[in-house]
Amino acid sequence: MNVRNIFCCLAMAFCSGSLVAQETDIPAKIMQHAYDPSTLIWLASPATKWFDAIPVGNGRLGGMIFGGPDEEHIQLNEDTYWTGGPYSTVVKGGYQYLPEIQRLVFDGKLKEAQTVFGRHLMGYPVEQQKYQSLGNLLLTGKPFEKISGYKRWLDLTTGIAGVQYTANGVTYNREVFSSATDQVIAIRLTASRPGSISFTAVLRGSRNQTHSDYATDYFKMDASDSDGLVLTGKSADYMGIEGKLRYEGRLVAIPEGGTMKVKDADLIIDNANAVTLYVAAATNFVNYKDVSADAHQRVTDVLQKIKNKTYDDIRADAIANYQQLFARVSLQLPVTEQSWLPTDQRLAHSLSAPDPTLAALAYQFGRYVLISSSRPGTQPANLQGIWNNDMNPWWDSKYTTNINTEMNYWAVESANLSECAEPLIQLVKDVTDQGAQVAKENYHFYHRRSVAVR
Repeated sequence: MNVRNIFCCLAMAFCSGSLVAQETDIPAKIMQHAYDPSTLIWLASPATKWFDAIPVGNGRLGGMIFGGPDEEHIQLNEDTYWTGGPYSTVVKGGYQYLPEIQRLVFDGKLKEAQTVFGRHLMGYPVEQQKYQSLGNLLLTGKPFEKISGYKRWLDLTTGIAGVQYTANGVTYNREVFSSATDQVIAIRLTASRPGSISFTAVLRGSRNQTHSDYATDYFKMDASDSDGLVLTGKSADYMGIEGKLRYEGRLVAIPEGGTMKVKDADLIIDNANAVTLYVAAATNFVNYKDVSADAHQRVTDVLQKIKNKTYDDIRADAIANYQQLFARVSLQLPVTEQSWLPTDQRLAHSLSAPDPTLAALAYQFGRYVLISSSRPGTQPANLQGIWNNDMNPWWDSKYTTNINTEMNYWAVESANLSECAEPLIQLVKDVTDQGAQVAKENYHFYHRRSVAVR
């Protein structure tokens, strides 16, 4: 396929025995055509670019999973990490110039009116801030000579992404999800032969080359005790607004068998039977006026709460929470031979071969994206939901309220996801506060509370 990826195409179409063992059965179900093609996205090759990666999210923490056999790349986002810091665009005393602007308009002197308006009523900065990428988790191992049976998938019924392949006679499995219950991204690596898992993990910040070729003034990578890594940083100044957001991302590793050591900013695991990784992240954001929180303490609290929980418990809780929203709706359309192909092939042939259930997959993927990027207590879904790998993203990955923000939420009621609108409702309340200040300063209008007459 050309630009964008299958996930963008699905979203556009939408707008117009242990638990672990069950998940790793998905490749067998794919081969046997024993799955629901309206709720499973699967591909036969890893992502080569960001747009082809698989998204996971809990409303606040997002990840894009590339699924490479030799190097797993998970790009990370936290929904409150933007450039700049709290500010107001309201121009004081603009109402004094309003009569002059009106006179110039009525006199047909539109250019002069525009000049006066731009200098005395137009808010500054005239652009919003930019939504930022938090960083990247890289798991790099020795290259395999030959890979067979490769599959990666996103199970929309559970919100869990997976990867499976065979190399050197060993079958490797990974699964990744973002838990709304425990506020972590969890990664589980297993293999069919003991002692087969070896890799080096790096938690790397995202550089903004517009501001710095090296970005050492924006983020720092360190070891965190003997079992993890930590990434800390700050938001960039933008449009004259000082960067006041501070963030922390932390990785914790729990190997089963083998050895683990931390060297500088690398976490090295050799010959493990299985490995569980948890990523927690937070900023100092409280609300649009207040960035006084302690990002480090927030991350510490999250990791402390899961310290005595097993991976299976965290996984089960995440699925149960997610299914409270997702499982409310089913959509069954006719299945054809085309329906069993990898999802990118289904899309590529959608105009030439019948595949009605592809529309059902698009519908359910749209519900998944909304659940994963907008939950009560989170920020509303921005222009790219919560998934952005660019420090200077298209249209700043901001809120464009002429249409795009509304499009994100068109499906709230028709997809039976009323709760997911709460962040947007809170955003509207926030901007009405700023709107009241604009009304006062630009138009000399004061809000008066109505008093009931008895």
